[in-house]
Amino acid sequence: MDKGQARRTYTREFRESAVRLVNVEGTPVAKAAADLGMPAHTLTAWLHQARRGKGSFRPEGGVDLEKKVRELEAENRRLKLERDILKKATAFFAREGAQP
Repeated sequence: MDKGQARRTYTREFRESAVRLVNVEGTPVAKAAADLGMPAHTLTAWLHQARRGKGSFRPEGGVDLEKKVRELEAENRRLKLERDILKKATAFFAREGAQP
């Protein structure tokens, strides 16, 4: 970097749209970087980060998605079991109330 040149910072949205331009739209890295007015090596680094899920391309909050899925599946099983028990209890009490 030249002495008089300030380091440029990019927003998360800009980074994501630049990566999308290459990955989704198929624009070559050199052309996308030139169109966006940025160094090609910076865009290449962002592409590598995006593939690995690192840097600003990490999911918001850093939540362990697999853990969250396991928790939700366990809750779903528990709720289904409770529902089935309530169905059986309702049927039982409906029969009890119908008998003279």
